[in-house]
Amino acid sequence: MSTHPAMNNVTDGTPASATTSGQRDSMAWLLRQFASETPGVTHAVLLSRDGLRLLDSDVDKDWADELSAAFSGVASLAANITGPSHKKRPARQVIIERDDCLLFVQSAGRSAAFDTHPGNERGEVDTILAVIATRDADVGTVGFEMGRLVQKFAPYMLIPVRVGTGGEVR
Repeated sequence: MSTHPAMNNVTDGTPASATTSGQRDSMAWLLRQFASETPGVTHAVLLSRDGLRLLDSDVDKDWADELSAAFSGVASLAANITGPSHKKRPARQVIIERDDCLLFVQSAGRSAAFDTHPGNERGEVDTILAVIATRDADVGTVGFEMGRLVQKFAPYMLIPVRVGTGGEVR
């Protein structure tokens, strides 16, 4: 197993931008590890709910941008379908079966690690994990591993309270 990059120490007065950069680096490493180690997974993208690519597993950037916009649309469509309760509810996961691949879309939570994302007024961005897998990938395994990845992202999603060397909260 590969070693995880060290997290920035947020108690040493490190600027917030350096902290969020460290968080993004850690999340990018986890995303690449997921794509390379999960059987059947070929590509993974973390995107904002509004369709902008945040991170990817070394996907061509133009294609990753195109995928992000499309996957955002899939997530939006799924969230706007009323169910048996006649209420709109966000989908936990969407799976699309195609002749050439399987597509997975799953909510990945809110993140403050992308402070430079356009439209980030509140300091947080809603994120979506999108995955492309081979046609013969085990749907249960991919979905389970996506959930585990989202859990691994959790420590990096929000910036902890910064404490200066004298103990004062910044």
